Amino acid sequence: MLICKYTDPPLTQKEQEELQQKKNNKEPYTEPVTEMDITDFVTKFTWSGDNEQAARKLEFEIIYNTINKDEVFSILDLKIGGFIYLFYAEDENSTPVEIFEGRIFYRKRNSSSFTFSFTCYDDMVYLAKSKIQMLFDGITVTDAIKQICNEIGISIADNMPQINTVVSFIADGKSCTEVFKTLFGYTKADTTNNPNGEDYTVICLNGDVTVIKKGELIEDYVATDLTDIDSSEHSESIESMVNRIKSVDDNGNICQVFTIEDDVTHYGMIQDIYKMQPPKEGETVDNVKMAKAKLKRLQDESSLKAVGNIQCITGYTVMVQEEQLQGKFFIKSDTHNFANNIHTMDLTLEYMPETPEVAEIKQEDIATPIFNSSKKKKNSNSGNGNLNVDKGLATGFDAWGGTTMDNGRNGCAEAAGKIGSYYSPFLAEQCTNGVVGVPAMVSNAESAGLLESFSPANLEKGDVIVYGNDDHVVIYDGNGGYYGNSSSRNAVVHGRDYNSLNMTPTKIIKSSKG
Repeated sequence: MLICKYTDPPLTQKEQEELQQKKNNKEPYTEPVTEMDITDFVTKFTWSGDNEQAARKLEFEIIYNTINKDEVFSILDLKIGGFIYLFYAEDENSTPVEIFEGRIFYRKRNSSSFTFSFTCYDDMVYLAKSKIQMLFDGITVTDAIKQICNEIGISIADNMPQINTVVSFIADGKSCTEVFKTLFGYTKADTTNNPNGEDYTVICLNGDVTVIKKGELIEDYVATDLTDIDSSEHSESIESMVNRIKSVDDNGNICQVFTIEDDVTHYGMIQDIYKMQPPKEGETVDNVKMAKAKLKRLQDESSLKAVGNIQCITGYTVMVQEEQLQGKFFIKSDTHNFANNIHTMDLTLEYMPETPEVAEIKQEDIATPIFNSSKKKKNSNSGNGNLNVDKGLATGFDAWGGTTMDNGRNGCAEAAGKIGSYYSPFLAEQCTNGVVGVPAMVSNAESAGLLESFSPANLEKGDVIVYGNDDHVVIYDGNGGYYGNSSSRNAVVHGRDYNSLNMTPTKIIKSSKG
């Protein structure tokens, strides 16, 4: 059995003053409704939720007859913004349990059928409709959710689970529920103990926001075709599939590619892009995990119609034993109908195997990412050439890596001078003297006795490699790669192969020696 109660919305300041004035003048007035049981006037209820829609919804209909001046109907003025509370009890001897608490958002009167219909949402609707501008700087997911709810004025459950994944990002004009999805994306990428990661969802219970984990099983209940289920359906789809992810940096350069090759072979290529997150001081950003979390495989969906159970709501998992469906199923959406003392439900389900299949993901590393947040010079001072080559190169790239040179795409000599200034007196001198042209740097190296023809056998860590007819320079990293300015990326990078620049090395400046 259901019990439905109504309370008027709070009075505005003007309404309070008008009410008090009527009282003072001893004029007729009506006190706001503080609690009214409207159960007997409701002909039917529909209580529903959907994994794609944040708020749970309650729709109900009452008889409304304006022709009949019966006092019973005159008191049923259910206002927009009014509070609705729905309780459920197994029978008259059971203690009612609150299953919905929300506000009236929509009402419509139909004069031909003498009915008044209402649509209500719980407090999650305010989080779905409200946008925020908020910085999350090294806080846990749970604390981020609390911060969001406090911003919008939504109460939080005392027993909200603690999710310790640490996040740092800016929510820029996003709805609260969009930010929740972002937070849970970080959590899923962070949870390595589960092959598919841990999924969470935010729901509103008894007026308080809390978090539940996908897979939280409804206890002591099994939906079976022998007692509960009327009918079921099952489908499979690749409409949401993503089997390749390209990770790009702030300049749009492709840095990594992740592919489920088996799915590409079977179903064709479906690709998405992941925008890599920049590292932050004192924190580790695992872009690999977050990129892989965007991959999606074959999706199955099932549905059933059954005798209603109020525990079966979106976000939880139910055990099913039926001809087509066997095992645990995540409830993606639910619709509960109450009419003529009969409770039925329609559930949309997603199968959750005991041992999820783990996809084999091919990873291709293409380039070192560059982030715009790093483009501002981290150290505007050059070195004085007094460090050894190993430490000097590391210090130089830490100071200038990811930075756009003053000479932009033509800043190769400038980059070599600035990076090399920490270990090479020659390059420190070039940097100090403002040498930014390759021909000038080569000429100065020849005068200093540091120039020789190119030979891989003579190449040492810290040497400057000259390409073509004094067209380009980079610093050799001692391991086949290089440090230097990238024209295409307009920033200082650490490349993997000095032979990959589509230019021929012609000279060496022995900056490792002087």
